[in-house]
Amino acid sequence: MKTFKFLMAALIAGTFFLASCEDTETELTKANEDAIQSILGIDDLSNTEDAEEATTTTKSDELARCFEVILNDDSTVWRSWTIDYGDGCEGFNGVLRQGLIQITLSDRIFNEGAVRTVTFEDFYVDSIHLEGVKTIENTGVNEAGNMTWTRKMTDGKLTYTDGSTLTWDCERYAELVEGGDTWEFSDNVYMVTGITTGVNQDGLNFTAEITVPLKYVSGCVFPVSGELTITVEGSEPVVIDYGDGECDNLATQTTGDETVEIELGNR
Repeated sequence: MKTFKFLMAALIAGTFFLASCEDTETELTKANEDAIQSILGIDDLSNTEDAEEATTTTKSDELARCFEVILNDDSTVWRSWTIDYGDGCEGFNGVLRQGLIQITLSDRIFNEGAVRTVTFEDFYVDSIHLEGVKTIENTGVNEAGNMTWTRKMTDGKLTYTDGSTLTWDCERYAELVEGGDTWEFSDNVYMVTGITTGVNQDGLNFTAEITVPLKYVSGCVFPVSGELTITVEGSEPVVIDYGDGECDNLATQTTGDETVEIELGNR
């Protein structure tokens, strides 16, 4: 049985099984974890809330981590800040990042029309170059009376140490279905749909489509329900089922007639 992160690394690399645990494969797996979040859309709902908190980072907070958060003086936007990993910053999980992440916010993210933009400058994860532009736009209240957002990754690209590349574009839609009537983030529940398309390192087209809306509950790292269908050109689709509402790191993976339970990483 493969864990989720190894499955995704294998899919993105164009092969469904890793034959061994050589250093190069480990490096690709670690770096792909960051890309997987952008590609498959299993992040960012909490980031919607964290975006404003990052503008109030204190010096004592910065001392607890190896990167620096710099508030920028930019009168053209509501908030602007830079996350600086310098020449190399190893996180608690052993992943080495370097370079800059630039973030702007046009308004409070819970106000209609607000746009959060994330760009990367000479940004590397374990020597793998990450490029692209992420945006989150508040698209207002829908007919059900719920706040909605559109999340995009445009011109996403990973360049590996051997010169090979992986490219993707992603568009997802999030609806705040519970918790919108309070000021607390802890009771927020989101439903997310969308699709990602791209080309992997072997030049094969792939898609990652949310075929059953993913349910995100504040405080849970992974979706608690919903399905994601991943298709790589020339291979059988893989369906990831996130379960029936439990806040855990377990899911099932179905390929053809075979279904196995998988772990999604650290909770």
